[in-house]
Amino acid sequence: MVQRGSPPGAKNMATKHTLGKHERLKSNLAIQDLLKNGSWVSEYPLKIYWSISGPLQNSPARMAVLVPKRRFKRAVDRNLMKRRIRESYRQNKYLIYDPLQQKELKIVLIILLLSDEFIPFESLDAGIRGLLRKLADKLPQ
Repeated sequence: MVQRGSPPGAKNMATKHTLGKHERLKSNLAIQDLLKNGSWVSEYPLKIYWSISGPLQNSPARMAVLVPKRRFKRAVDRNLMKRRIRESYRQNKYLIYDPLQQKELKIVLIILLLSDEFIPFESLDAGIRGLLRKLADKLPQ
């Protein structure tokens, strides 16, 4: 089915890389619980905390990004790093979505920046890809 306004030759808009509101983790209680009790995988300069979620969740994965104030004092700098991390996740989320849909699982995850210096987008992108592959391997059967 071709939708109005879609590019010529487009048949399925499901491959569109978006990061909608339903894919974001916003609950302070859920974030605190995940940081205390969640599993984690790490690959410098990033760390991902994750846990299996309930079946009521709309999307296969909900995510949040944390950049500590201790490492980046200025809000402008923290926001820049968060935007870069979110963009990289948005482009590479298929690495975790495909295994989640095959195993019929739903997870919540938090991506935490460990570095205290600016990381170029290319390095963050490579780190996110590696972490999502590691996470896909750690998922239960």
